[in-house]
Amino acid sequence: MLMQSEIAGIGRRLLATVLDFVILHLVLTVVLRNMLLSPAGVWMVDFIFIVIYSAIFVGLMGQTPGKMLLRLRVIDAHGGGLNYVQTFRRAVVKWSPVFVLFIVMALLTPEEVYQRPADGEVVDTVEVDAQSAVASSTAMVIGTVGWLVLIHMARRHPDGQGIHDRVAETYVIRTG
Repeated sequence: MLMQSEIAGIGRRLLATVLDFVILHLVLTVVLRNMLLSPAGVWMVDFIFIVIYSAIFVGLMGQTPGKMLLRLRVIDAHGGGLNYVQTFRRAVVKWSPVFVLFIVMALLTPEEVYQRPADGEVVDTVEVDAQSAVASSTAMVIGTVGWLVLIHMARRHPDGQGIHDRVAETYVIRTG
């Protein structure tokens, strides 16, 4: 059993997650800029890369760059070393709710919103039909509520474990 002082708080964990997302999304935006992918395709590629990024960093060092910056580490719940089955399972469960939301929203948003104007052309407004706007907004609300439920569940767990930690049998602790 971990001492309460060792368990990482939800605020630090959320900030580390946001940092990892921003780091990887910025890198992938530069890398994918010239690829002809649909918005949903870009989010799918982002998802694949962030799962690999998270699983490899946690598997090798027990922490991602975001966790390193905030002095957090992922450990095995049974005291052993982490393996890649654990870290990939943890990463997929952790990132799926976010990326499913982004991919669904991208699929529900009309193509016209993503079309780039020709050189020198100025676009004042893009009309979006009401059905698409409602569907996209509904996906956003459902995703936000889902994330709030997951955060609440982690806060209420005695060891601060999120669903992804329980599935992978890991804990996130403070290192300093």
